[in-house]
Amino acid sequence: MAKLTKEKRSTLLNIGFIVLTLLLVLYLVSQAGDVTQIVNAFGSINPWWLLGALGCFAAHVLLEGLILRIFFSFQQVKTTWKACSLVGLIGMYYSSITPAATGGQPMQAFALKKRGIASGVGYSALAVKFFCWQCALLLIGAVLWAVSGKYVFSVLGSGVWLVVVGFFLNSLMVGVVILLAINRNLVRAVIVFFVNLAHRFRIVKDKAKTSSRMDASLNDFHSSVEILTGQPLQFLVLFFISLVQVTALMSVIYFIYRGFYLTEHNYLQVITIQFLLYITASFTPLPGASGAQEGGFYLFFRSFFPDSLIFAALLIWRFITYYLFIIAGFFAVIADQTYSIRIRKKSAAALPEDVPEENNKEEPL
Repeated sequence: MAKLTKEKRSTLLNIGFIVLTLLLVLYLVSQAGDVTQIVNAFGSINPWWLLGALGCFAAHVLLEGLILRIFFSFQQVKTTWKACSLVGLIGMYYSSITPAATGGQPMQAFALKKRGIASGVGYSALAVKFFCWQCALLLIGAVLWAVSGKYVFSVLGSGVWLVVVGFFLNSLMVGVVILLAINRNLVRAVIVFFVNLAHRFRIVKDKAKTSSRMDASLNDFHSSVEILTGQPLQFLVLFFISLVQVTALMSVIYFIYRGFYLTEHNYLQVITIQFLLYITASFTPLPGASGAQEGGFYLFFRSFFPDSLIFAALLIWRFITYYLFIIAGFFAVIADQTYSIRIRKKSAAALPEDVPEENNKEEPL
């Protein structure tokens, strides 16, 4: 039997952890309430509101692809919305199954490279998209918190300090992206340091070649970012789309809330708490922030849903905002692998076949 590679073992371990977390949540739900009551809650949700929640998921995915498509259009790189949406789903899949979402962007950059987009340009697109997402998330979250400060404290109480930590960590990541964009020499020094360190531990064999390749990608990255920073209108377009995309994902919980025929809290109140929950739990170093999201949902939304509905709401919300990304992303990965196989076959077919020497004479004109 073939030995699994380190990457495959890591992937299987992460998927196993996700499945284990889901089973643990289902077990805790079954122990925390009447199972029959929870099943009845599933049957009581209004399907039209549930369809709206799924529509928010679809909007999020389509806008992910649209942001990449528009960025490449600004950079005069030919691609399609369909390909960008597929790459977006690939990133969502790998981000969902790797700790702290570390696997998403490298796999997206690889998928873009297979489609003829240079690594530096691909990484710059992903960095700008991440920057726009983080800025949109923090801006909307901060505005909602400022507008509804008393309400937030009445819901969360002493749990507000968790939100403060979440804002700090998310802001730190924005600072890192800004540093990458404005301080080329510092980034180059960091790259050289880690390449030398990897060479010392024999992880990197050819130090000069690796440094040169990473430096070329860094130059591509800065060239792309400089084009964008020189065109603030382009950044505003991407940022505005990110505002809509973030809001679409955060709105899933409101449709679930209304699907259970609950009306005590309005849309602004529901998404305010959802934004703060996402900001608080997003940097938990586990695949999909598992555990923190489920526990945070119960802590943040226990006053929104009655005991007979909260666990059903949690499971539906978590399925749409996490497990559905894994399912849709898995099919995107399969489609991408099929694309790779097709490209390899075309390349192999394009190679000249060996011709016997006696038949290798020129035909008369």
